[in-house]
Amino acid sequence: MDTAGQAGGGNPLPSLNTQQKESLTMVIVLQYAEQNALLDSEQLEDARASLRALFLRATGEETMLRKIIDMLRINHSLNKSFGEISQILDGVDKARATLTSKIRAIEKSIEQLSLPVEANNSFASPFYDFSDEFLRNVSKFEHLISEYREAKENEARLAHDYRLAHEARERLKHRFDGKNIEENEHEKEVKDKVYKSFNYGKIESDYQYAKRSADHVGREIKELLAVFKVMCHMAMKPDMRSPDTGKIGANSKTYPDVYSISSSALKKYEELRTLASAIQELLRLYHHSFGMFVLDLNKFNKAIIPMIENIEDYTHAKEMDEDVRHKQDKLEKIKALVAFIEAVALILKKGKDYTYPKFSSLIAATIDQVGASWEAIAEELLRMKVIAEAELSTRIS
Repeated sequence: MDTAGQAGGGNPLPSLNTQQKESLTMVIVLQYAEQNALLDSEQLEDARASLRALFLRATGEETMLRKIIDMLRINHSLNKSFGEISQILDGVDKARATLTSKIRAIEKSIEQLSLPVEANNSFASPFYDFSDEFLRNVSKFEHLISEYREAKENEARLAHDYRLAHEARERLKHRFDGKNIEENEHEKEVKDKVYKSFNYGKIESDYQYAKRSADHVGREIKELLAVFKVMCHMAMKPDMRSPDTGKIGANSKTYPDVYSISSSALKKYEELRTLASAIQELLRLYHHSFGMFVLDLNKFNKAIIPMIENIEDYTHAKEMDEDVRHKQDKLEKIKALVAFIEAVALILKKGKDYTYPKFSSLIAATIDQVGASWEAIAEELLRMKVIAEAELSTRIS
């Protein structure tokens, strides 16, 4: 036992129990989390209630630290989800803006060349048509991805309501069925009315409609990606294409071989050669758009999983700050705080005895550890420690 310190009367200072050591850590963590909005108001109140219970426990454990870690990790996952979805939408918007700029620049340059009629018919006209349709499809993809997010959010909200309604309906049913007392006809009639008036059917139909709507948008995106696949193959060398490219299905639209058209025109019309680099750059953008959009969709589908599982918290996180930069900052702070909590949890797990001054010094040294993964928030954690110690040391028991 650590008896280095002496109380005011000369007696050795008592060692802190696990409960007291955990309490100091908890107050530091909660102060920091509240200061930086890392937990929402409901989570903070839940944590504070657990902290109040911790003060009343006869023996302490590090379970509360684990609970806080779980809360923070859920919030980290939700903020990461929101940030990734926003980045995907921003990326598609930037892709559309880049394509628009490059297409319009080439069109303007071609117009200034005063090409012969044959060149306009064999190259410029089909090139413009292909480019304009590609751009329309990019705009459509941007719209559909945004619509898909809203549809999946709505589906998740209604799925949550549906689960709650289903549970409530089952509880209501069991409550009615569970009574063994004899009932008269009037009581039975009242129960039937209450049970039937519970609007479970509407909630279920709303959820099913939302699910169908989200699935429909998802299918539209996949159909559009099939179009992009064909168009991007038309922008590459013929000998590098798959044998089935050129059309989507037996009755589907075919697309011009924009690569061959461009290659032939550049060889045939000398005046076009000044645009060779710009045309090649545009073909490159056409070609890789399909792959990039497929990756975007895959990333999007992964990013919405935390949202589907925690729709209420996701909605709250979304409403708190839609700026992705704020989300990224919050993510880094959550990661750092979780690392700090885990480091302290290891100290508690060892079960070593400390007096209050010794444990306080140990926590300060842990916070101030050079190169620690929480180093970026260390200064603020030290401030929170000062506040926490003031709160705990002046608590009247």
